[in-house]
Amino acid sequence: MKLQYRLEDTVEIEDVSYPIDLSFDTVLRLFDLLKDPVLSESEKILLGINLLLGVSFLYDIETQNTIFLSILETFDIWEKPKPRYDKKGNKLKPKMKEVADQHFSFDYDAPNIYAAFYQAYGIDLFDQRGKMSWEKFIALFGGLPDETRFRQIVSIRTKKMPTGKGNKEAKDELRKLKKLYALPKEGEEDEQK
Repeated sequence: MKLQYRLEDTVEIEDVSYPIDLSFDTVLRLFDLLKDPVLSESEKILLGINLLLGVSFLYDIETQNTIFLSILETFDIWEKPKPRYDKKGNKLKPKMKEVADQHFSFDYDAPNIYAAFYQAYGIDLFDQRGKMSWEKFIALFGGLPDETRFRQIVSIRTKKMPTGKGNKEAKDELRKLKKLYALPKEGEEDEQK
């Protein structure tokens, strides 16, 4: 995001300009689509392009995949994995980001994210669906103050356990809070709502 330039709202594919829907709710729906275990990779690509651009292309699936990944990378929705190599210098398959590194979930934490936006900025995210761009949303999301419940929950999830003697009560309390605010395991997320 650069403040001196307007946010992009079109994408050019083979000299044709297409309007792109990068409202935050569309991007969050895209994340849901990409996580859907029922859909094939090809279906995810086709549906993803249609969701963002509102069109379907007659290109082969490899070309559509290239278009889709290019859109995701260009608009900072997805970052292309850095190449990895084994000890012999052979290229390895890209490694997906570890789930353990994830300290929040747009789905599971949605009520607290909604409340945080309202508390911090007076923004009702439901009123902003189809309006607020992903770039604006992510900038505001990253700037949420520590006083919001969402940031407090993330802080509990990331806090290191106290060490040393005499910290039994602090350890027990933090362990209880971590269990209470833990993210669900893969596949459990929908069941806990």
